[in-house]
Amino acid sequence: MKETANETYTDPILEECYRMKEAYAAQFKSMQELYEHLKTQEKKRKQQGWKYVSPRPGTNILNRGQSDDL
Repeated sequence: MKETANETYTDPILEECYRMKEAYAAQFKSMQELYEHLKTQEKKRKQQGWKYVSPRPGTNILNRGQSDDL
């Protein structure tokens, strides 16, 4: 990762991920609509045999990268 004093490096892979995330989110009018879509997809995939694993109790999935033991 190269940086100069006047220029910040942007990762093209991350930029593509951000673009894809924005395009996906733009399909929905609200967070509730997005949530319902994702739950419907989860239900369909469970019927197809996909396995889902819940986070262990006490895990805060919103603070990834931070230790739960602090």
